[in-house]
Amino acid sequence: MVKYIDRTAGDDLGFELSLAVVMFHEAIAQRLGVNNTEHKVLDLIARHETGPTPGELAAATGLSNPAITKIVDRLVRAGLARRERNPDDGRSVRIALGEGYRILTRPATAALADRIRRLNETFTADELAAVGRWLTGVIDSLRAETRALRDAPPDP
Repeated sequence: MVKYIDRTAGDDLGFELSLAVVMFHEAIAQRLGVNNTEHKVLDLIARHETGPTPGELAAATGLSNPAITKIVDRLVRAGLARRERNPDDGRSVRIALGEGYRILTRPATAALADRIRRLNETFTADELAAVGRWLTGVIDSLRAETRALRDAPPDP
């Protein structure tokens, strides 16, 4: 039987999803021995095919170049990331994942991916399309509100 939810329940689910995502990533960050910002920078590195430059990390996060440099320094010291010469420009570096990251995160992320894959198999294509449309809308909303918060003058 398909369970339908009203808009208020959808708002509640959005809150619960947000909280669950934050808490999951906090647990991984703790396992890695880093803070949540450092963990999310590692996620950005992992999603970048050739390894991002520090400038690309700064642009993606909205953090300053000095802040990204400090984060990358900590991640390199912890063995979770490494700097590699940029093959396209020998004067710059790209940031790659260190082996420590893969060893520590692979079991947790593989288990989650497997659970999500099994869950997805219980939905029809139309249901998955609706879920995808909702999630895409939530992501777009979060990005827009993040930009608005960053661009707004500080409260007095």
